[in-house]
Amino acid sequence: MPPRVLVLSGQRTVQQLQEQTDYDVVFAEESMTIEQVMLADYPLEVDFGDWDQVVALVAGAHAEQPIDAVVTGVERLVPLAGRLRAELGLEHGITEQAARACIDKAETHRLLEAAGVPVPRNRVVGGILEGGEAAQELGLPVVVKPRDASSAAGLKYCETRGEVEGAVGDILAAGRDSALIEEYVTGPEFGVFAARIGGRTQVVWVVEGEVGPPPTFVKVGGYFPSRLDEARRAELDELADRVLTAAGLDDWVAALQFTLTSDGWRAGEINPRVPGGQAVEMIRSTTGYEPSLIATEAALGRFAEPGSAKAEFGLYRSIVFETGGRIDYNAKAVGSLTGLESASPPFVEFDVAPGDAVLPVEHPRGGAFGRIVLAGESPEQLERDYARVMEQLAVRLVDDTAAAASVDRAHTSCC
Repeated sequence: MPPRVLVLSGQRTVQQLQEQTDYDVVFAEESMTIEQVMLADYPLEVDFGDWDQVVALVAGAHAEQPIDAVVTGVERLVPLAGRLRAELGLEHGITEQAARACIDKAETHRLLEAAGVPVPRNRVVGGILEGGEAAQELGLPVVVKPRDASSAAGLKYCETRGEVEGAVGDILAAGRDSALIEEYVTGPEFGVFAARIGGRTQVVWVVEGEVGPPPTFVKVGGYFPSRLDEARRAELDELADRVLTAAGLDDWVAALQFTLTSDGWRAGEINPRVPGGQAVEMIRSTTGYEPSLIATEAALGRFAEPGSAKAEFGLYRSIVFETGGRIDYNAKAVGSLTGLESASPPFVEFDVAPGDAVLPVEHPRGGAFGRIVLAGESPEQLERDYARVMEQLAVRLVDDTAAAASVDRAHTSCC
């Protein structure tokens, strides 16, 4: 019989598993639509605000027909996956302790430091004045962030003690009891997607990211494969293994962040899930691996097998602006680009319509307003195709007087 897999939220994961026909899928979701009910072999409507209820419902489904693994791509639900593993007595999958250690960025740093993994110097503070003192001790500028936020969510770049105290105050006012203050480190950033099964780490994918200016640190672009030489790449692979070992993560996947500073590597976040945004499509195109299947196989205690890669190289570019205004572009060209060299179709997505207001990349509510993902046979080919895409899209600002108040959107920091 095929393994029975419980998916905690995430319709895309269910779709990918159903396409394989090698899994029996239990889909737990809130307020399920008819489409979602029809998608799963066993739909299970739950309230993710009540974990005791979720455990009871899943235990009932498990009693009827045993569940072999629990997976999720939703970070806030990863600890629940660990709890369910324990409640159901499953052999493989993440533990709740490891999940919480990854999500709590301060605990992540503590574990990595104890294991001798280099991380930015940091302090956990529980008060506004304490935050100002810690920043001065670390040396300004610093980065202030919630302990439980991933990527750049809630992050603030601070150059003065007053800015630090304001940022800490905002985090505490939001209901958290502490904030994390980090040394501001600079250098090229690298994202790693890895699976760790049975104590062995497999680095699936490394992307070299281009990051925009402070205070938002928007991911403005990325290259796959990274341009690291063989020695640096070996260092990064070894470091990824040490990071996951220190966090106690096994039979699971993680998206890791590293910075290559002038003094060497610094480990950043451990996000215990598949990468977000369009990184998934770039991974599929350039490695042949489907991230959802890697995660599922890891939770079953197995390494996944790749399919055929469509291309050897990948390139993404975020749609960002140096000044604010109103965007205009050829919307008809988005789905009908022509004259590209690569046989792999491009992915183009806008978060705004022609005529909408946009803000500069460094504005707190600016960030990325769309993304372009390309796969092809060489970096040079991709750069040429990117130029053709931009020419056909004709992205431009037609009014540079748009006020910040006219932009009603969440800040998007990634592609």
